[in-house]
Amino acid sequence: MSRLEISAESFRTLNDREVSRGRVSGTAIGPSFSKITGDLEQAGLLISSNPETGRVVFSALSAANEYFAQSLTDLLAGASRKKKCPQEFFIADLNYLFSPTDIDRPPVIQAYLDTVLLVESLSKLAEHGTEPTSTKLIFFHKEKIELHINYDADKIKPIQGLQDFIERYVTDEIHADQKKTIIKSVLLELSKEFEGCTLDIGLLNEKFEEFKRRVSSGYQLYVSEFSFQKIKAEIEKSKFEFITKINKVFSDIQNQLLTVPAALIIAGSQFESSDHVTLKNFLILSGALAFTIFMLLLIMNQRNTLQSIYNEIDNEWGLIKKKHNAIKEQFETQYKSLETRYKHQYLLLEVVALIVIMACMATALLFNYNSASQGVSVELAMLLGFFLIMYMASRAYTVFSKILFPS
Repeated sequence: MSRLEISAESFRTLNDREVSRGRVSGTAIGPSFSKITGDLEQAGLLISSNPETGRVVFSALSAANEYFAQSLTDLLAGASRKKKCPQEFFIADLNYLFSPTDIDRPPVIQAYLDTVLLVESLSKLAEHGTEPTSTKLIFFHKEKIELHINYDADKIKPIQGLQDFIERYVTDEIHADQKKTIIKSVLLELSKEFEGCTLDIGLLNEKFEEFKRRVSSGYQLYVSEFSFQKIKAEIEKSKFEFITKINKVFSDIQNQLLTVPAALIIAGSQFESSDHVTLKNFLILSGALAFTIFMLLLIMNQRNTLQSIYNEIDNEWGLIKKKHNAIKEQFETQYKSLETRYKHQYLLLEVVALIVIMACMATALLFNYNSASQGVSVELAMLLGFFLIMYMASRAYTVFSKILFPS
């Protein structure tokens, strides 16, 4: 047993107990007298004993790690014990012996422990006043803030949610500097709001829910602003990149598009009139067909590229909705504009493909005209017209069902 445990056990056994001026006195009868005096003497605490009257007097411990107090008020008489709880202490009028492993504690003891924990936590954020004998903590935030380490045993209460508050806003390293600033700003607000009262730990114990709410609100505001600005910047950057990619899909084939009307004019002017198919006319037609095939392959590749870009946009928007659902509405317009841009570019590619095919058909008709004594075969014209209608119907179905109005 520790010396404090011996003191507590002896105190509980005594009758007519008194605690005064650092001494504990009382009476014991019979075997208990011998045991008490023997234990106290062995612990070096016995001051005097009288076998005839059974009176025993022993020292009340007052060390930093062991303290014997008449009451909690007695314990709090020392400034250092308002800042740091002794490792073990005994409160005589509560008949309570504290140790760190205790689970079931009287509310007044829990209130004291919570208040000391609050002091220790705020001390980590203070610029001055962290010395054991200091009676106030000093913070600097725009101006000097003094938090007096003063509270009454009969006015403090257990602090609900204190441990969670400390873990979230004091010891957590995420945004640690900003959290420190927020706590100081809230202390400054409280010091101004209660100008008639000294800002002390007792007041903070009483107003802890309000204190915690303000700190939480301040941090949530900071986090939302921080996250929103960061997300906004990232989305703006992504939007710019996507628009550049989408525009590049069309700009990459602009030079080739300029050759379409030129090829038609050249082909039309180079055909020679004849009543049969000449080698020259055949080579011109073959070149036009090859050019058409290459252009259609290029347009198909650009369609696939455009679709891949759109899939990237869609995936990113899906992540935004999943991770930042609360603020997704603020960015929906930007993603809608990207979708509109994608559809516009897709329609342009369709128009280009149609122009290329029509140019190829016109070349085929010119070939027929110049290879049949300047006459156009009705069968060929009907076949090409049927092919053109089928192609336009097929592409129109794709555009309307998958691009403009997807299910």
